[in-house]
Amino acid sequence: MKAVKKAIVGTELAPAVDQVAISAKRRIAAKNRQKPKISLDGIPQRQRDLIDFYEQYESLVEALCDAARFGPDIVLERRYTEARTRIQADYPALRPFLISYLDFQPEDEEAGLKLYGRPLDAFEALVAAFDLQEFFKLDDGNMISRITRTREALNLYGEHLRQLAAVAA
Repeated sequence: MKAVKKAIVGTELAPAVDQVAISAKRRIAAKNRQKPKISLDGIPQRQRDLIDFYEQYESLVEALCDAARFGPDIVLERRYTEARTRIQADYPALRPFLISYLDFQPEDEEAGLKLYGRPLDAFEALVAAFDLQEFFKLDDGNMISRITRTREALNLYGEHLRQLAAVAA
């Protein structure tokens, strides 16, 4: 290649020869390049974490829906508080994964601004109120929308983990 290049230097073919040489070097470099290894070791633990979170989430949703239908009572308050406490503890670890699948809406941010002076996402908005009385006092009519969007995010993330687990198997 060098002999051919020396003979062509100064002619109008020189740029084309340079491009061929560059392309050849790139192909060789690409063949020699190591593909990064993606660790799939943590997938089973992430699946267990999601299942645990989902159980608490469903308990929260059930308490919210029952309270909306029948009114808050002591049993529902206890269920809401227990689920809320667990979700608030576990959500920060899952949030980086779940927000990729969450449909953000302005009403979630507005709910957070009213309560805490900072924007919230739909998961945070569902557990923002201290108790059911406060939740329904501040309810902006978007509870069902938040539940639908958060459930969709959980399902999509779960499907993502299933696909990763299948690749790892």
